Amino acid sequence: MNGQEETGRPVQPEPGRKNGGRFKRFLRGFMSGGILRQPEVRRNLPYGLFVAFLMFLYIANGYHTQKLHRRYARLNAEVKELRTRSVSMTERRMTATRQSEIIRTLKERNIPLQESLVPPKVVE
Repeated sequence: MNGQEETGRPVQPEPGRKNGGRFKRFLRGFMSGGILRQPEVRRNLPYGLFVAFLMFLYIANGYHTQKLHRRYARLNAEVKELRTRSVSMTERRMTATRQSEIIRTLKERNIPLQESLVPPKVVE
């Protein structure tokens, strides 16, 4: 228990075996690149590269999706603004083309045009 026997004395490691020796060997092999020479690793290397490629695609797809979402939000805001401008311009055009507004504008500018009293004829 916790490196001590039931009698309270510390437990001695087995002779010829160091604590953490396996981990140290793995770490040393990993850092030096020697782990890549092992047959198991070399046999599974194409699979690992394929998984790394898929992870790269997954990350790239996430960034692309975020970019599209930001563009969609920006375009949506622009459409709302343009729709507001369109409604405003339509309202101004409707007001300016009313017969009463045209007559008032002609009088303000002192243009000597008069309204026709004869109704228009329909050409068939």
